[in-house]
Amino acid sequence: MSKAILLIGAGHMGRSSLGMLARQLPDARFRIVDRSPENLALALAVAPDRIEGELRDISQNGVDAAGMDLVLNFAGPFFLGSDAAARAAISAGAAYVDVCDDAEGTQTILDLHQAACERKVPVITGGGNSPGISNWLACDILQSNSNVDGIQIVWITRERDPGGLAVLRHMLHMTVAPCPIWRGGRMEYSKGFQPETAMSFDVQPPFGRIEAYDTAHPEPLTLARHRPDLKLVQCKGSLYPGWANQAFSTLGRIGFGHDDLTVTVGDQTIQPIEVLWKLLWARHNASPPRERPAFTQINVIGLQGDSPVVMHTITDESEMSRGTGIGMAAAALALLEGNVPPGANGVEAIPFERGLKHFRALSVAEGAFADGIVVTRF
Repeated sequence: MSKAILLIGAGHMGRSSLGMLARQLPDARFRIVDRSPENLALALAVAPDRIEGELRDISQNGVDAAGMDLVLNFAGPFFLGSDAAARAAISAGAAYVDVCDDAEGTQTILDLHQAACERKVPVITGGGNSPGISNWLACDILQSNSNVDGIQIVWITRERDPGGLAVLRHMLHMTVAPCPIWRGGRMEYSKGFQPETAMSFDVQPPFGRIEAYDTAHPEPLTLARHRPDLKLVQCKGSLYPGWANQAFSTLGRIGFGHDDLTVTVGDQTIQPIEVLWKLLWARHNASPPRERPAFTQINVIGLQGDSPVVMHTITDESEMSRGTGIGMAAAALALLEGNVPPGANGVEAIPFERGLKHFRALSVAEGAFADGIVVTRF
């Protein structure tokens, strides 16, 4: 029987996942919801005979998921805490997965656990790359290494262009949002992308030795919920080149990271980040054409006390939208197979073996993550 899939948010990451799922599920039909006519047109072009579009801003008008088997939510920024798409999926009895990578948005979805259990539907938050594939790699490490009692996730990314506005808002939000850290049986919070949280790591090429900073990613929330016995769950991130970390930290703290800040320019009231986004794109478009290599790397380190025991690494020579698209597509395929427990959870609710099986197959199909999962023992 063909599956009906509702995809909300057809930006770079949403279209990345859409293309993969359309190729993997030739009998599936898709409904795409986005508030941008341009995004909708690009999404419809992926498979015009099987995709229908709806121009809608779900933050203002909600969404109807009736008749859907699966809802995929890419409509950020997630730190604003909307649960409209998840509630629509629960009401329709459809499985749900989102690409939320903010701690606040994650908790908003986890709070729907009882409602999802009552409707007997799986509601998964934090699909994608980090969180997402990172969580499955952590579960793999924990099952294979009984001496590991802590997890550190370290992501590094270098992009070719400024990307979408929601992504930029997320990046700058991480510089002002509290960063969750599970330590010694309780949740602590630190400040994101601050020099005092810097740690040096030896990671796989092309990066080598890097500095990474506490980030407001939700892996500590869902991994600690899955394994409360762990002594540490921490997520650190780094932009490449290194000066970009300080630049983003400064921009966030002088105002661009605050979503409730507006300014008046002429007769219009705007958020400052919109000006920054347009400036970055204008600068990008005005630069002479040149090769801008993009890399995304996730390192998941299993610790015994403070000592690293093993590290699982995945590296993709592309923007993070491709890796995130693969992670979401893997979660979607796993949910469509069934046998995922009802309730609101992180991706740990999807058996990691199944998630990583789809990750590997999609990577081969898409020509991504050429080295697969690289295991380093210390």
